[in-house]
Amino acid sequence: MPAKLSTLENALLFRFDGEDRLYTDHLGRRVIVDVEGFGIMRLLASDPPVLSVRCEAEPQEFCPEFENGSIVLATCSGEVSVQVLKGRSEPLDGQPFQASGSHDGCGWVVQASTAFTVDDRHELAPMPAEGLPIPFFRNVRGNGNWSIVPASSVFCEPADSFSIDDENGLKQRGFKVQNITAVSFLESEFSDGTRLGAPVASHLNLATFAVSVPEDNQGLILRKTYDRFHGRQRARVFVDGVFAGWWYEAGEDRKRRWHSTDFGIDAKLTAGKSQVQIAIDPPAGVALWSMSRYEVFAMRPR
Repeated sequence: MPAKLSTLENALLFRFDGEDRLYTDHLGRRVIVDVEGFGIMRLLASDPPVLSVRCEAEPQEFCPEFENGSIVLATCSGEVSVQVLKGRSEPLDGQPFQASGSHDGCGWVVQASTAFTVDDRHELAPMPAEGLPIPFFRNVRGNGNWSIVPASSVFCEPADSFSIDDENGLKQRGFKVQNITAVSFLESEFSDGTRLGAPVASHLNLATFAVSVPEDNQGLILRKTYDRFHGRQRARVFVDGVFAGWWYEAGEDRKRRWHSTDFGIDAKLTAGKSQVQIAIDPPAGVALWSMSRYEVFAMRPR
């Protein structure tokens, strides 16, 4: 059987040195990783000992597997580097092939000669390691050589997109939102140094909009480009009124403020539909939900 790629898969890299951290928790501890969902982690480098906190439990020795999210704490200063693969715990089943330079398609990078980016994310992917492939849904960009396991049963294509300053686009999609700030213009960079000047706004409470998708879709990927001046942005996502999961971005960056983040929507909520209603609902007490642009990508059968 061909290897299958899930919309819930995502690869993340957390790397901090000295006293740097994702944030400081309410107990004053140095937080290195904070993710929700399920998956596996790989500790690449660690000067200080690190601890895992799972399901609000007490800290314990670093544990690579998590089911309902995980927080990783560094006990003191020093370098810590952790790879996180959300969504996949079983080994890949597929025959790898070799590619050079940029590659368009859908699958996993399992070996690479140099650093690279996937799906135009504006951030370097962690170098692949045995047991922790890097998923990509549309492309791999770089100057090196890749060993790739293809996901031969699906491909991913753009389905819809709109920006917060597009009045006609917002009207066409029935965009409604509660308690939103005025739209402003942000000039900043992504983490790879790419500059962008674009409109941005933030909201508290519910935002809803409809997007068009192909009826033969096998799940969707919802991408948000936003300002991460404030970290720990969290929201519930609903598809046609059904809870699809928590969308959570813990990181903040007040120098390179632009960031893109993806949220996978399972096919059971979207298959056979030509349009879906998306609701983004950040609860009270969390950072305002920032947004500049939403893009929707559809997984489709080959």
